[in-house]
Amino acid sequence: MLTEFPVVDPVGPAQAAMPEATRVIAEFIAPAATAVDQSGVPRSHWDRLAEADLLPVGRSTAQTREITELLAGADASTWFCWAQHASPTNLIAGAEQTSENPDLPSLRARYLPDLRSGALLAATAFAHVRRPGPPNPVAVRTPTGWQVSGTLDWVTSWDIADVVQIMVRGSGPDQDRFLCFLLATRERIEGLTVGPPLQLLAMSGTHTRPVQLHNLHVPTERVIAVLDVPTWQAQDALRTAQASPAIFGLIRAGLAELQVIADSGSGRRQVAELLERGVQDCRALRAAAYALTDADDTTASGIATALDLRAAVLDLAVQVATSVITQRAGAAMLTGCSAERRLRETMFLQVQAQTAATRQAMNARALDRPHRFRGTGSTLGTEMVEPTSLVAVTEHR
Repeated sequence: MLTEFPVVDPVGPAQAAMPEATRVIAEFIAPAATAVDQSGVPRSHWDRLAEADLLPVGRSTAQTREITELLAGADASTWFCWAQHASPTNLIAGAEQTSENPDLPSLRARYLPDLRSGALLAATAFAHVRRPGPPNPVAVRTPTGWQVSGTLDWVTSWDIADVVQIMVRGSGPDQDRFLCFLLATRERIEGLTVGPPLQLLAMSGTHTRPVQLHNLHVPTERVIAVLDVPTWQAQDALRTAQASPAIFGLIRAGLAELQVIADSGSGRRQVAELLERGVQDCRALRAAAYALTDADDTTASGIATALDLRAAVLDLAVQVATSVITQRAGAAMLTGCSAERRLRETMFLQVQAQTAATRQAMNARALDRPHRFRGTGSTLGTEMVEPTSLVAVTEHR
């Protein structure tokens, strides 16, 4: 019988292994993945990860990547709630005090220790600022702070988070500024209305809800930072161009399941060949993607290369998830099967942190994909044209 989170790991970690993280995630998080997908991430998952010192803050880059890969491969919904915590925590820790956030030291003293320890769980809402068109929500300055109105389409972790960091664009003379503020989700907040959980194709377990803001008053003491829009957008363009470790986590888990199938099922030689090719591509793409991220190349050429790599990684994730579906056959059509859940999670990552640039890179890759049949005129022939490997395509581009 195939396990939900196979103990085999043909890809392996990018750098040093983390046995304790592997054990906690395999024993505590992975077995609940089906239930989480149906009913939501329990707060106990966050508490257990915090107890094991497996938070998305306070770790080296290599360790954070490994935890991300393991967690996303075991249960992407839990990973996504876990990952939200980093942005608010890092912003509160790293923001510079100015005349626009004079109470930052008090905010930091009140929340930062518990955010770093995991006693508090933070959510964040900022994806809407990437959306084209007029800003929504918008913030207007007042004598005592700001007034915010509009809609937050997606706020993840709302049901289990203690605080949420919200980013909105200013208006009028502040249209080139982003207001970042912190709210306590468990308090009654006048001017804030929370909608029902979104019914999503994938990741419904993330407690993602829409939130309406109606002339919400944000006092100065709740302001974390007021950021320059062009500077933030330049930083975000680099972040969103990079391949997320979570994608490698899903690929890694899918290939682990293929390993189990290759070791126990029919058609072993062909599945083993698929597995070998997938492992080679995953390792090569991961090494290239992480090296490029570490280089912090902000040039147009560097970002273009990162976008190509990201598109290649997402393409590989779809191929691996589809291969597992094919091998599992009819069993993969049953709700709750790990194969169908990971395929849906892979679809989510196709659009998560998507921008016009990432979408164009993915479209370009799809258009460049070699045809399987060579035809004459409008009639398809039968001569097969073998597609080159993902790595070769990426290197060629």
